[in-house]
Amino acid sequence: MGCVQSRSVEERPSVTVVGSYNVGLFYKAERLPSAGETVIGNCFWEGGGGKGSNQAIAASRFGARVRFIGKIGSDRYGNDALAMYQRFGVSGDRILIDPEAHTGISVIFVDQAGRNQIMVVPGANFKLSPEDIDEARPAFAESGIVGFQLENPLEVVAYAIRTAHEMGIPTLLDPAPAASLPESLYAFLDYIKPNETEATVLTGIRVCDPASAAEAGRWLLERGVGTAIVTLGKEGAVLVTRSGVKHYVPPEVEAVDSTGAGDVFAGALMAALAQGKSVEDAIVFSNQAAALSVTRLGVIGAIPTLAEVMDSFVSLRAAAATAAR
Repeated sequence: MGCVQSRSVEERPSVTVVGSYNVGLFYKAERLPSAGETVIGNCFWEGGGGKGSNQAIAASRFGARVRFIGKIGSDRYGNDALAMYQRFGVSGDRILIDPEAHTGISVIFVDQAGRNQIMVVPGANFKLSPEDIDEARPAFAESGIVGFQLENPLEVVAYAIRTAHEMGIPTLLDPAPAASLPESLYAFLDYIKPNETEATVLTGIRVCDPASAAEAGRWLLERGVGTAIVTLGKEGAVLVTRSGVKHYVPPEVEAVDSTGAGDVFAGALMAALAQGKSVEDAIVFSNQAAALSVTRLGVIGAIPTLAEVMDSFVSLRAAAATAAR
């Protein structure tokens, strides 16, 4: 099967991601505080996040030339984001800085059992406007695909999707966090990639297995979506097109942390599609990349390199050949 290949910077396929950046502030303690209670924590760490940002970095790791379009504040966290994009080779020339808003922040409290309480304050992410999208049209025009999520104002995301689609640029929506969409928006989506929860919210169909995922995918196609890819965690992904339904099972791995696996899948998918790979090959590649990511802790640090994904294909083929003897 064909997969993403290494290329020079000038030849790399172009992916544009419109989305959010949130710094994550993590606090860990023996137990979570009750209302009005103070507890003493035993661990703190912080790291870059936001679904759009994660997907942009993943696409860059998998061989694409990536531009991220979003809005941050003129604060330390915003400066950290710009430094991170430079480190991972993501173009920040369309990242806007709002001097009157703070950079998006997620505060996560975690107890010893892994249970958490999360508060997200979008800040500058919710300042992205249709005018900002209009100014980004030249970036859309250079793209092989433009990716979106739902961590910016829905009306702005919808406007950006329509803008890219009307320019003839393929669009991909990862509809997270789960939310209902305007009925008229589906016809502007070339690809949609919901997980079980998001597919359930969108369609009203309880998605819990490949059969129900296929039913939800057909519902989405009936409303105008070009291609539906419903992800099912360790059960892989179900592809629904007008030609039929296919279920793609990922490799079995020992999972350590599944946080961010959906973003790794989306970034890999965009990188492969932008290079002109078939959606079937792109899903196989994305399954492999996401499976590798869950064997590591964290989100950004867990994203494998393109070389690691390609090496894992070689290992799988070698194992399959040995088993067949």
